[in-house]
Amino acid sequence: MSNQEFYNNTFEAEQAVLGALLKSKDARDEITTSLTDDDFLDKRHQLVFKAVFSLMSLGIDVDVPSVVDQLNTSMKALDKVGGVQYIYELGETYIGDTNAFYHVRIIKDASLSRKLINTMQGCIDGFKKEKILDVSQYIAECENKILGVTQNRRVAEFVSAQEVVSKVTNKLKIAQNDENKNKFCIGITTGYNTLDRYTQGWQKGNLVILAARPSVGKTALAINLMYNAASEGKTVAFFSLEMDAESICRRLISAVAGINSTYLSTGNLQSDDWMALEVARTKLSKAKIFIDDTSAQKLNDIRTKAKKLKASHPDLSVIFIDYLGLITTNAKLGEVSRSIEVGEISRSLKSLARELDIPVICLSQLSRANEKSARQPILSDLRDSGSIEQDADQVLFIHRDDYQKPEKQQEEQKVNANQDSDGPFDVDRPTKIIVAKNRNGKVGTVELHFMVNIGRFVEIESSADQGE
Repeated sequence: MSNQEFYNNTFEAEQAVLGALLKSKDARDEITTSLTDDDFLDKRHQLVFKAVFSLMSLGIDVDVPSVVDQLNTSMKALDKVGGVQYIYELGETYIGDTNAFYHVRIIKDASLSRKLINTMQGCIDGFKKEKILDVSQYIAECENKILGVTQNRRVAEFVSAQEVVSKVTNKLKIAQNDENKNKFCIGITTGYNTLDRYTQGWQKGNLVILAARPSVGKTALAINLMYNAASEGKTVAFFSLEMDAESICRRLISAVAGINSTYLSTGNLQSDDWMALEVARTKLSKAKIFIDDTSAQKLNDIRTKAKKLKASHPDLSVIFIDYLGLITTNAKLGEVSRSIEVGEISRSLKSLARELDIPVICLSQLSRANEKSARQPILSDLRDSGSIEQDADQVLFIHRDDYQKPEKQQEEQKVNANQDSDGPFDVDRPTKIIVAKNRNGKVGTVELHFMVNIGRFVEIESSADQGE
């Protein structure tokens, strides 16, 4: 279709919709909630739409005479739209509500196309005229502008409680009839039944914070959780801001194959190890895991990449980010406090979870406060910002009692552990997963066992305790 044909088609659609506004009381509300005046290409039609909308806002009946009066008296624009005759001609185009609603979609699509073209042209012009100091940042900004236009294709509207209740009830019935489903899990399973009892699985639209001090096992647990989701057929994204993709995959292979991670690094594998490695490779080749290992990423980059991945893989089910402390924003160094910056990051990640309708699990570090007092972590230990606690739907802490011991005892334990302890399960560290905040469930503690040599977390079935 040529530009002229596209214009003519839009022009006729605009006339048909305005005719319905003038003639059909039943169609009026739906049309005015679906369109705005800037969705109309013809300037005259924009004015007529504004006149109709103004009358509706004032509670005045809409018909040809009242619209003419509004344009003439209040807006002083009757001549601009072609006079009284053109308003009557618009009224004559009405042939039915169904026809009008069909043309509403044409207008909306045409409006979206124009906005998309203008946005892209603006990006091109900006690149030509402005002095771009950070090209990658400029590209990310342009991508966000374009995504902002395309995402406006669907505008959320009110839904009745009856519809929502019916949807919830149907989901419960499906879950009840699924014999293979974990009865404690209505979201994406964590892979640990006792943890699922608290979280009910990772929920759509939720921001989950997984926090601990360095070297306790944050990344290792995140890799386990990632694989557990992928092994259930879910598509998973993993943003690693600290480790490269090869290191992540080496850890993943070690956990799945049960091979000492040191042996994987050095290549010192026995025949049994090679067999286990091949089995793990086969399993992982079927897993839909996408890893981005760009270091020190900006918030906009993560959002843009996540949205692009969701667009290309609509079945994207969960995102992991390792970790929050390495994410930066557009703020210049010293321009705002880190606390404010972290607050912006946590709000944006929560918004991303809602927009993509998937859970986002973000790792975070704890302050040294709980180390100094040799206690279990609490919510106030979350580093840099109270906004993290506020924005998160769930906050999980990883706690190891051996980590809290004085340094001398820790060193003695390491020495003892290194004596004849190369086997996959030789170094076992009891680890508490503390569910400290749970917006839609109970809080409490689950105990897992961390097999340090292979980076695998193993569940103890009777570990669910201290629920509140």
